[in-house]
Amino acid sequence: MMITYTLQSYDKGIMSAATQFGFNTDLGLTTVIGHEKNGTAITNNKKYSNASMIFYIGYLCGTYPMMYLSQRYSTSRVLSLATFLWGAVVLSTAGCYNYAGIMVNRFFLGFLESAVAPAFTVLVTFWWTREEQALRTGLWYSCVGVATTISPLINYGLGQIHGSVASWKPLFLILGAVTVVWSIVLFFALPDSPLTTKRLNNKERALAIRRLQRNNAGTISHTFNKAQFFEAFRDYKLYSCTLLILLTGVPSGAIGTFGTIVINGFGFNHFDSLALTCPIGAITALAILICGYATRKLKNVRYFAIIIAALISIAGTIICWVGPRNDRGLLFAGIFLMAVQVAAGGLAVSLAASNVAGHTSKYFAKPADERITNPGIEKATISATTFVGYCVGNVIGPEIFGISPGPEYHAGFVGSCVCLCCVVVIAAVTYFMLRRENAKRDRQTGGRIGLHTIDEDLSDMQNEDFRYVL
Repeated sequence: MMITYTLQSYDKGIMSAATQFGFNTDLGLTTVIGHEKNGTAITNNKKYSNASMIFYIGYLCGTYPMMYLSQRYSTSRVLSLATFLWGAVVLSTAGCYNYAGIMVNRFFLGFLESAVAPAFTVLVTFWWTREEQALRTGLWYSCVGVATTISPLINYGLGQIHGSVASWKPLFLILGAVTVVWSIVLFFALPDSPLTTKRLNNKERALAIRRLQRNNAGTISHTFNKAQFFEAFRDYKLYSCTLLILLTGVPSGAIGTFGTIVINGFGFNHFDSLALTCPIGAITALAILICGYATRKLKNVRYFAIIIAALISIAGTIICWVGPRNDRGLLFAGIFLMAVQVAAGGLAVSLAASNVAGHTSKYFAKPADERITNPGIEKATISATTFVGYCVGNVIGPEIFGISPGPEYHAGFVGSCVCLCCVVVIAAVTYFMLRRENAKRDRQTGGRIGLHTIDEDLSDMQNEDFRYVL
């Protein structure tokens, strides 16, 4: 899962690195609209931001179809096929020569990559208890930072390949080939669930299934439950998590798309701009892992961690917004702090999985040869919908920066600041609402648990044993 998400994040972000090797010029994505007094070019990056945005439109269009395929067929097979196909799309990027071509290419890349994160969010709930899920989700989600850390210097080296093709094309050709090869490994290595994997004996399988009982979230199912599908859309937790992921996606998408361009605008050369994205990736991964570890050791602190991460990044947006343009170190520090908020998005992803129960049929009511390893409708629906928020946020972020004249990008930093302030408010309100709901259930049950069994097809709203993670 970690390697797959690293490749997904890497492949998605190659375009940003390619801008340092003439990609925008060759495809006509950036135009100079004037010059500042000191001679610095004022650029219009609207077409480039559109090429970034269309990836998330494809992601948005693919999320629910991919959710259905993962629900209907083997999740590991769907993921490996999607990985193979998006690797082929990355390879084909080297053949793009104009604006229209890159727009079509990026749309299909987003469509295919949409299979990964929602499916991983549900897979985590098949293997780990709710107490363990935040850290496990953090491990694969932190790979967006790992990709950002390792990719700049690799990209710079690949960009030094000089031959009969443009220097940005080897990035797509080599990395696309790596993804295609990895899809074959994924086909054989990724298990669907404890119920069908051949790597567990019967005793280990029974133990793994009983671990799920601690979640009070039901078991893995296959039959479509219409009531749970519609219940998901009546659940305010769905909208809370979706908004948190959407709002953190605005600065995340902006940094991912415009990071090297913004840093270059601070006065750093092309190599330094690429190299300085390494520590940004490192702080992203570190923030996610620290938050995940803290929530594993400390009970009910996920919403507090979201608030703290957002506040740190608010400080970063303010620095980039009002900081003196001649202080490159201070401006870079602002970008550095902005990266911390990615941890808030990661925690929101884990909350979307941990605070939902309910699947679509009784697993133990099926014969052994009919036990299917597909996610429950409510959990799968909420997982997919939260990543719709991820798409929308990552569309808005690059668009805000794209319409804001470089190299200052004032509108982009102001918009990011506003979004992160909203994250603080939503996280605080949701925390108090869920805390009140837990207290209400404690009063109703007298603190007793075990009123329902793992075999019952109950949602978190129906199950009095269920307590929300805070």
